[in-house]
Amino acid sequence: MASHPPLLRPGAPTRPLIRLSSDFLRAQEYFEAIIASTTDAIIATDPDGRIVYFSPGAEAMLGAASGDTVGRMVYDFYAAGRDEARRIMARLRREGRVQEHDMSLRAADGRSIPISMSASLLKDRSGRVIGTLGISKDMSRRVELETRLRDMVVTDDLTGLYNKRHFHDRLAQEASRARRLGQKLSIILIDLDGFKEINDRLGHLAGDAHLQGFASAVEDSIRKEVDSAYRYGGDEFVILLPGLGLKRAQEVAQRITAEIDQHPASERIAFSWGAATLTASGQVSDTVKLADKRMYRMKARKKRALRRTASSLRRALASA
Repeated sequence: MASHPPLLRPGAPTRPLIRLSSDFLRAQEYFEAIIASTTDAIIATDPDGRIVYFSPGAEAMLGAASGDTVGRMVYDFYAAGRDEARRIMARLRREGRVQEHDMSLRAADGRSIPISMSASLLKDRSGRVIGTLGISKDMSRRVELETRLRDMVVTDDLTGLYNKRHFHDRLAQEASRARRLGQKLSIILIDLDGFKEINDRLGHLAGDAHLQGFASAVEDSIRKEVDSAYRYGGDEFVILLPGLGLKRAQEVAQRITAEIDQHPASERIAFSWGAATLTASGQVSDTVKLADKRMYRMKARKKRALRRTASSLRRALASA
């Protein structure tokens, strides 16, 4: 039987093998440099979801060292936990990949980080699934910017309260919710008394301070994360009170009055108000009109009382 020549004869040059090894090492170093340079979190798992690779970007984003994460279940870092992992795997099996999936990761210190994830199945040459690869981009700054832009659209610049456009949107939502759940919903319409005279006498800067002081008093008098206050017009405001009937709404108005009495401004802020409650069969617009009617009724009473006081004072001075 003929013998095959050795693969590498004694004394033969070894340069081709050395070149092959060097090229491989350079390619590996190049790949690792690319991975290390990205701030995205790159995480690879085995078929059971255990982490087998945790990139430097993942370490920086999640505040966890690679050595402490390899072997852990990847869903430990999902804000929605195992349920989120199941949803992602279902999509991977159905579609083969997931692109720009919005979710949140949980950092080692407990922070929730909004991310956009792209993921794919890892397969060997025979097509057998050997794991998954996920690349997550931190979307915190984008989410923060979107929130700021959204706030700018719905917020009054001067007072920091919501604006009139947002009131009508929110009123429709709360009315639908109140009827669906069989709950009460009340509103308070407010108009500042003598605001034009303050602007004319003291100037617009004083008028702006007047509005800001009133807005602050309103916010201090309503329930956080439940009630909402809006600048409805120049010197008009409206408060939305989910779950409260007419009597409780009137108590809120009285609480604002008490808060105003403690206001440090030299000019006391006076206002007229009207409250109304949405009825089971009534229209939302009718509720707003009723509150508006009651508000102007109070303003008219104040004007009549002021005229009577002025008339009495003039008579007293004339007879003195």
